[in-house]
Amino acid sequence: LSQLWPKVPSSRVDQASIAQLKSTRAMSFAKQIVVDCRGHLLGRLASMMAKELLNGQHVVCVRTEDINISGSLYRNKLKYAAFRRKKMNS
Repeated sequence: LSQLWPKVPSSRVDQASIAQLKSTRAMSFAKQIVVDCRGHLLGRLASMMAKELLNGQHVVCVRTEDINISGSLYRNKLKYAAFRRKKMNS
């Protein structure tokens, strides 16, 4: 009960509302989402995956070697090299 509503005292919560909340939480997610990444753009796919992960969903990506990366090859190589040079988050 404290996990569902930590700020509401238990005397004010009825059993029907607890059962309704548990049933909606159980039905809202699948066990896993399997995403076929072939042919998708990298940034758009990453934003969709981030949204699902922030919602608490388990996501599995398959065929990631076939993701499309837009922009010039040289620019993408520079961006990746800059990412690899980073040592910490600050």
